[in-house]
Amino acid sequence: ASSPARPASAVATAPAAAAGEVSSKVPAGAPALAVSGGVWSQNPAQRLLIVNGQVFNEGSELAPGVRLQEVKQHRAVLEFRGQRYSVPY
Repeated sequence: ASSPARPASAVATAPAAAAGEVSSKVPAGAPALAVSGGVWSQNPAQRLLIVNGQVFNEGSELAPGVRLQEVKQHRAVLEFRGQRYSVPY
């Protein structure tokens, strides 16, 4: 009798990521992006991401509703509708 309650609570908590947590899954409804490269630097002003053939800096809107939050080494953190997720480059 307790086994149905346990999965239900696990399912209820799974979608709610902790504050600041970054998922590796693209959120539902997010536009498809073709990430072809990136440049990480210790200087945040020099960090770049190449998406759909265009170069973007941190803070840029990559597509409607998708913002480039941070370029890290080998991955970038994006935000879509309040959900943070990472993509490799």
